Amino acid sequence: MPLFSIYFRHFQHSRNRNMANDANAQATTVIGWHHDADAAFAEARATARPVFLYWGAMWCPPCNRLKASVLSQPGFGSLGTAFVPLHLDGDAAGAQRAADRLQLRSYPTLVLYRPDGAEITRLPCELTGPRFLHLLQLALAAPLTASESLQAALSGQRALAADAWRLLAWYCWDTDEDRLLAGRDLAATLAILRAACDEPASALRLAWHALHAAVAAKAAPDQYQASAMLLRTLADPQAVLVQVDLVTGYAVELVRGLTAPQSAPRLALTAAWSDALEQLASSDALSPDDQLSALRVRVRMARLGSPVAGLDAASLNVRIGMALASANDHVRRHQILNTAAGLLVDAGLPDEAEGLLLAAVACSLAPFYFMHTLASVAKKRGDTVAMLDWYQRAWEQSSGPATRLQWGATFLLALLEATPAEAGRIGAVAAALLPGLEGMLDANCGRNGAQLTRMLSKLTGWNGASEQVEMLKKSLSAHVKE
Repeated sequence: MPLFSIYFRHFQHSRNRNMANDANAQATTVIGWHHDADAAFAEARATARPVFLYWGAMWCPPCNRLKASVLSQPGFGSLGTAFVPLHLDGDAAGAQRAADRLQLRSYPTLVLYRPDGAEITRLPCELTGPRFLHLLQLALAAPLTASESLQAALSGQRALAADAWRLLAWYCWDTDEDRLLAGRDLAATLAILRAACDEPASALRLAWHALHAAVAAKAAPDQYQASAMLLRTLADPQAVLVQVDLVTGYAVELVRGLTAPQSAPRLALTAAWSDALEQLASSDALSPDDQLSALRVRVRMARLGSPVAGLDAASLNVRIGMALASANDHVRRHQILNTAAGLLVDAGLPDEAEGLLLAAVACSLAPFYFMHTLASVAKKRGDTVAMLDWYQRAWEQSSGPATRLQWGATFLLALLEATPAEAGRIGAVAAALLPGLEGMLDANCGRNGAQLTRMLSKLTGWNGASEQVEMLKKSLSAHVKE
């Protein structure tokens, strides 16, 4: 039976049960979230409590993983009295302007603030539930902010306690937005921290971060020493589990950056990495969606040279079916579907990915999100008509003002790239985008502003003629200059 049929049958049989479980999951969240930043910080000052901020979107798969694995769990709810919870949804009125003020961009971003508004730290969203809660407890009890700890570590004027090192090592550098770095070079800063750190697990994590930053900056680290450090970690099951987010997140970039194709060092590194990923993909310590994420990276390792046993279409379909069958709520299912589709595409099975998503679109938490993935599959297949149709449907069916603006921009940019001669269609989309743009108070802020800049740049270089496009360009110019 095809994978998408297995999924659809499972969904039909479990739909009523899942709806009940969704309600139960919501009930476990005893936290009363604020949705206004000013009100949340006012309460924090009045009650001398820190602010815990979650910035995300309903359609974002990592956000849904976070909600299912952490934010809806009783363990998180039990900490609720220790902080003022603030949830900023990217589509809420004024949210993109607030994001500019707080320097938030990527979904999800998690920040803990002191009552006076100073950032304590930015927390990684990829950790397993128990590890995240432990890190959050450390941050709530921390006598120093991450910035203060960084200053102390770089200056050498104050010895840091083990917990301070842990907060620096587990700081979310991916969502920093230059808040902690404040203009410093990431690779150089991490290398200094690694050399100064005397807490073993934190030193190892900082070493991985520093290596990844150096490779990204093409700073040419010593490849022998770097590979040796990676191989030691990958051979240690406990270390692999502790650093699971880095083992999965940094795999492809580090292998490509440190080894040459078909070389003996690459084959050794990909084989060791593949073994570690299979450990994670079968670990009871991870949720089914995290196991599937590890399997996806193992598929990508196979493309770089690792052994391919167990990565045939039938085996992958079984693993994906098991993960989908474990999903007991729509939120978690959304994350699993996203990972599964990406896994199938990475494995060279685009038709399987398309079938899975076509079956899922009608009953998904956010169908329009998967339409973008279907557009990507069509693009890989060379089907421009289908690609543009999916982008258009995603835009038309999307919800939320920021999402509609951003996804409308994605559709317009795809049209300009794929069919620049279709002035009529391009003009019609430009005309449809204009009312939403003019009526949005934070159109020039945050993720909105980034898309406006892209549209203006692309339209400025377009050689077609359209009155509607000229009107959109005029509006875009005014917003971008604000």
